Amino acid sequence: MTKPKGKNEEQVLQSDSSQAESSQAVDKKSNKIRQATNLILIIVSVLFVFHLIADRFIPSTDLGRIRGYVVPISPQVSGEIIEILATPNTFIQAGDVLAKIDPTDYVIALEQAEQSLKKAGQNVGAQTANVAAAQAKVTNAVANYKNAQVQSKRIFTMVEKQVMSQADADNARAELTKAEAGVASAKADLAKAKERLGSEGENNTNVQSALLSLEKAQLNLQRTSIIAPTDGVASNFRLKEGIYANAGQPIMTFISSEDVWIEAYFRENSLGNITAGDKVEFALDYAPGQVFKATVGSIDYGIDWGQSEQTGKLAQISGQTGWLRQSQRFPVTIVLSKEEAVGLRRVGGQADVIVYTKDSSLINLFGRAWIRIVSWFSYVR
Repeated sequence: MTKPKGKNEEQVLQSDSSQAESSQAVDKKSNKIRQATNLILIIVSVLFVFHLIADRFIPSTDLGRIRGYVVPISPQVSGEIIEILATPNTFIQAGDVLAKIDPTDYVIALEQAEQSLKKAGQNVGAQTANVAAAQAKVTNAVANYKNAQVQSKRIFTMVEKQVMSQADADNARAELTKAEAGVASAKADLAKAKERLGSEGENNTNVQSALLSLEKAQLNLQRTSIIAPTDGVASNFRLKEGIYANAGQPIMTFISSEDVWIEAYFRENSLGNITAGDKVEFALDYAPGQVFKATVGSIDYGIDWGQSEQTGKLAQISGQTGWLRQSQRFPVTIVLSKEEAVGLRRVGGQADVIVYTKDSSLINLFGRAWIRIVSWFSYVR
């Protein structure tokens, strides 16, 4: 006959059962932790591999700056400013008058030069009105030629940096040739006018001296109008009518809107696949939520890394802290079209830049999504 179980035996059985249940719960929890850890490791590994691939095929940087030509505007003649036509930070077209200097003294000087030329012509018994008119045309043609030289030199430099296109260089070269032809034509007309003075008048020192004085007076009168060298804006000036302007002393700062580019600093190990002509997208802090297009112009081949070596002294080596050295960055010139981000390209403004080194690549989709997300971050920066 089976004996009934005692109270102690029942307690032992219950204890064993609870221990088994507790062990199963611990095992389940341990498995969940293990699974979560494995999932995190897989995600981190995938992201790390993706970062390595993206860094080579869609390199990006948030160290971009809008660059442009900043030109100090200095008058070439001295005098009292009688009119200020430029409005600070308002768009101005090339050739627009920024300010005017009182021309009274220069008008008088021009009249005196004309009278001196007439007097010199009377001394040789010839009419000088045609010579004076021809000389005025020469003066104007020379001024146009010098301006064309300055503009073309600036454009050629920008073409070498691949900031402007070859078509711009061809147009500048054509304008320079046209201006040079204008000078030659004006000088030919002047030579004909001089011939009408007769052989004595052409070689007369008084006539030659009077002509030089006339040319200088005409040029100085033209310079009383201070004009904008290119399209852009005048900034950083506090002018008032009545202020005396000295020749060669800057009176305002002019920022050109024609030659604007982005200088983006990429890590050295991100430059492997970047080449001139690659497509670029960028976002400006000034225009959150907007993405603009551009192209790679060039990559700088060297930078100053602070190494100073003097003759007679040993080289100084900078100590490296940490087991990962800091990556070096190189500037990459990003070329903008004239139509892109018009009115938003403030010199010195910050930009996020991403380069697409391969056309029609699947990874480019991630790059386009990322730059658009970054563009919205500008609202909270």
